[in-house]
Amino acid sequence: MSVLLLGADYYGTLAAARCYGKSGISVAMADDNRSARGLYSRWVSQKLSHPSMAEPAALIDWLVHFGERNPGTLLYPPNDHLSWLFAEERERLGKVFLMYSPAEDVIITLLDKARLHAACAKVGIDVPETYELGARGSNAPVIDKLHFPVLLKPRTQIFMEGGVKGIIVQDGASFASELARYQSLARFNRVLTDRHPEITEPMVQEYLTAAETNIFSMSGFVSEEGDFVARAAMKVLQRPRKVGIGLCFEGREIERDLADKLRALCKEVGYFGAFESEFIVSGDRRLLIDFNPRFYSQMGFDVARGLRLPILVALAARGDRTGLEEELARARAWEPTGREVYCHKTMLDLVLTLQGLSGEMSREDVKKWRRWVSVNRVTDAVRDRDDRKPALVDAAQWVQHFARHPRSFIRNFVFNK
Repeated sequence: MSVLLLGADYYGTLAAARCYGKSGISVAMADDNRSARGLYSRWVSQKLSHPSMAEPAALIDWLVHFGERNPGTLLYPPNDHLSWLFAEERERLGKVFLMYSPAEDVIITLLDKARLHAACAKVGIDVPETYELGARGSNAPVIDKLHFPVLLKPRTQIFMEGGVKGIIVQDGASFASELARYQSLARFNRVLTDRHPEITEPMVQEYLTAAETNIFSMSGFVSEEGDFVARAAMKVLQRPRKVGIGLCFEGREIERDLADKLRALCKEVGYFGAFESEFIVSGDRRLLIDFNPRFYSQMGFDVARGLRLPILVALAARGDRTGLEEELARARAWEPTGREVYCHKTMLDLVLTLQGLSGEMSREDVKKWRRWVSVNRVTDAVRDRDDRKPALVDAAQWVQHFARHPRSFIRNFVFNK
């Protein structure tokens, strides 16, 4: 069996390559960046270059051509863009690839927050208080009802060509200017907006300070037949602090009631495959903020905890029911030690050093996080004793990024803004 992995700069893609390679599955990897970190993994037997993600039609043509020359290859998405695009082009891609992808209406429901919230209401999953502005924008009547600060955020990240995850608006006086700033940053590829023009409108969401320190995630696999297996984790440190990327995660026990609701959500919308869901923990409430229907960044943490999601996807895609049941049984039999954690140690070292020197983080907190690494069983985002090159490339790429964007570097890594 063989697999084609895209998104070679994603840590989830690297985790998938390592998992497949160690299981004897031949790995081809492609990206539009020839120096992407995942391409340097020892488990990648074919290193390929595909058309830019900004040209989705050309990318699909490239994929079809590859599939025709390599029949029976497994194709699975690593990010929101490809999760939606593979579903949108499922008829063409499914003729030449082995796939495990639901229909486009399923994926758009999960990746468009407005549709997702409606589906969550049907199965009893809480979400943050969220409003749509509509055509009136900053003059929308709902603005008078808002309790500031609020978060301006896109309905989706699918084929978003401007870099904005969210903008915190502190008060009503600054809402119009912050909305204008958001609109100048939020741009989408026409491959999405031609089909879903309404999706460009931003959402306004209550800003919960718990999102800075209390993000609970549940990730796993659900089959077409309804089999469900999951792992849980808590994001305990992110960069930057308010709206940021996770640096450190700790394993947690599965919350059964929440798992049952997630299974119900998948059934409600018709989803099957790998997934990651994120919740803000606010007291006893769990507020869903994301459901990612694909491979995901910290997937290596779940693989290390006995949940080999790439293998589950491969077995399900080829219809190996016996193999799938055996792999599910192994995943369910795994027992935690209570010390499993996940981090990007290169980034964590940099944050602790720079924020310690700047005074942004206290000496006590710096010591606490260094001890956290030393006493726990760490799964690293990129480091692997048996596969060293990706970590070296990763470090070099971050150095280049800092050199090109020094102001962003200082803001995010030194002052945590």
